[in-house]
Amino acid sequence: MKLEELNSKYNAFITLHNIEENDKGKLKDITFGIKDVILTKGIRTTAGSRILESYVPQKNAYVVDAILREGGKIIGKTNTHEFALGATNTSSIGGPARNPVDPERISGGSSGGSAVAVKLDMVDVGIGTDTGGSVRIPSSLCGVIGFKPTTGLIPTDGVIPFSWSLDTVGIIVKDNIGLLRRVFDAILLNEKKKVEIAKLRTRPRLGLFLFDDMEVSRILLKEIYAKLSSYFDIVEVDLPLLRQYGSKTRRTISLAEASSYHKDWITENSDKYFKDTYTLLLDGMKISATDYIDALRYRRVLIEEYIKAFKNIDFILSPTTKIVAPKISDVLSNPLQFREYLIANTELFNVVGAPSISIPFSTLNELPVGLMISGELYKDGDLLEVTEYILNVVGKH
Repeated sequence: MKLEELNSKYNAFITLHNIEENDKGKLKDITFGIKDVILTKGIRTTAGSRILESYVPQKNAYVVDAILREGGKIIGKTNTHEFALGATNTSSIGGPARNPVDPERISGGSSGGSAVAVKLDMVDVGIGTDTGGSVRIPSSLCGVIGFKPTTGLIPTDGVIPFSWSLDTVGIIVKDNIGLLRRVFDAILLNEKKKVEIAKLRTRPRLGLFLFDDMEVSRILLKEIYAKLSSYFDIVEVDLPLLRQYGSKTRRTISLAEASSYHKDWITENSDKYFKDTYTLLLDGMKISATDYIDALRYRRVLIEEYIKAFKNIDFILSPTTKIVAPKISDVLSNPLQFREYLIANTELFNVVGAPSISIPFSTLNELPVGLMISGELYKDGDLLEVTEYILNVVGKH
């Protein structure tokens, strides 16, 4: 099926447009879909919103320049939940991004188009952004690999912000960690490349965190012990402050920063926003400067707790999402309720800035279930190494 035909069925791209500037480099012959909150010179960047549906940037984002410089070929701009402010990818001028496993279900978001395009082999690599789980959530629901590096490693210059202090450029691939590493290396600044170094112990210790009584957790726990216990030490771990206060802290920071960026548009273009996006931004407008500053300060407490946890473990395992992909029709009737089930786990690793990755690990009712693996700050190389090890082990079962 041609790209245009696939796209008309699944809404993976808002704009299809080839960009290629170099036929040499680390990324030669690799195709990319770029989330439509990331600026592309001369090609419209809509952020999935009616407000920017005719916006054509005059420059590229840092990550776009890095990809083109290394020989990558960009196929187009992938679908995103409006301004990256949603986890369902149902509020977009490109229409709801549809799950390749079942097009009646959501892709997840907000980098849903990138995950869909990778799953359908429309591109080799999807580039997204992750502020509360927006790379890992759609990767989990669509059955691909989604990686959020340590916050701050990859410049966000030229990314339309959701939250300037939390936004992170992320990478989505179908099943190839080697390809993910290649892309990560190509878009990392030279002075940051030491984070790629991997030094795993012989038998890594994995800490179980955020598992509950829901069906997704039960299935994952059963398969973790069945598939991994011969190769890893598996223990339970708790981060009580992060568990209790992480969500509120992240949401206070991100929504305050989002509403600050959008304050003029909220006044001038209120009728152009999708309802769920507008509701979140109005919530952000109610956050006081004192509450915002307190959240920034408390974030440091959560980071300290997170760092200390790694005295006893090497990595943290969690369900990426609490549910599998719901039907689009159900989400449209109550988008904010489903948002809670989707972002509750992923957002905790955003507030501490940790490297975190979702991999396909199981299925429930024939729908993908993702396992999230999170690591120490600035030890992204270790995280990718253990992820490859886990995927190899799972492949033997």
